Amino acid sequence: MYEFRQEKEKREKRYQLYLFLFIVLAVINISLEIKDFWMGNTSGLRLVLIPLGYSIVLYFGLRRKSWAEWLIMLMVILHIIMLLFVFVIWIIKWIT
Repeated sequence: MYEFRQEKEKREKRYQLYLFLFIVLAVINISLEIKDFWMGNTSGLRLVLIPLGYSIVLYFGLRRKSWAEWLIMLMVILHIIMLLFVFVIWIIKWIT
């Protein structure tokens, strides 16, 4: 099928937004893992494997592999849901 220029630009902008959100959410998640490591709740191996996994997915996502594009979109959606859930729990603990 043929794509019109506007549709292609719209799809590209949406993908760039997903990449940006993926990087921001990865940094947030890694910083939370570092905090857990300092508190003694997680291992050093996990602290190494999580950034490695993010960098592998980002590398293939920038190379426009279709599976990596879908994985980036899925991870962004799941991270947003997870952070909203954590925020709600934090608010509930703060109120009580």
